[in-house]
Amino acid sequence: MRARNDSATGNLFAARGDASRRPSVVALVPRMLAALAGRGWTSAAILCLELGTDARSLREAANRSKGRIIGHQRGYMTTATATIEDVQRVERRLLSQANRMRIRVLEIQRIRHGSASNGGAA
Repeated sequence: MRARNDSATGNLFAARGDASRRPSVVALVPRMLAALAGRGWTSAAILCLELGTDARSLREAANRSKGRIIGHQRGYMTTATATIEDVQRVERRLLSQANRMRIRVLEIQRIRHGSASNGGAA
C-alpha cells in the first residue's frame, strides 16, 4: 500500500513546499549566484521571493554550486564575498554534521551486525 503524499493530513512522509515553485536546480544555481552577487548574507526567505522558489530548492542549489554558495543560519552568500571567518564557520558546521552522520552509520552497522549474530534481538 502506498502512503498518501498529502501535507494537509500531517503525513510524516508528505512532500513539503509547492513543487510547482521548484525550478530545475541546475538552472537555479546561476540565478542564485546572480542574486547573491555583491551582497552579504541574504536570508532564504528573501531569496525565495526574489527567485520564485522554495527553501528546499535553495539548499539543493547551494549544495550543487560546487562550493560557490555557502549557507548558514543567517542565509546564503557567495564564497567569493564571504570573510574567512564566515567560510570557517560554515566549514566547521558541515564537518560537524558529517561527523554526526558518520557516528549514526557506525551505530546502524553495529546494530545490524549485532542483530545478525544474535538472531535478530537488539
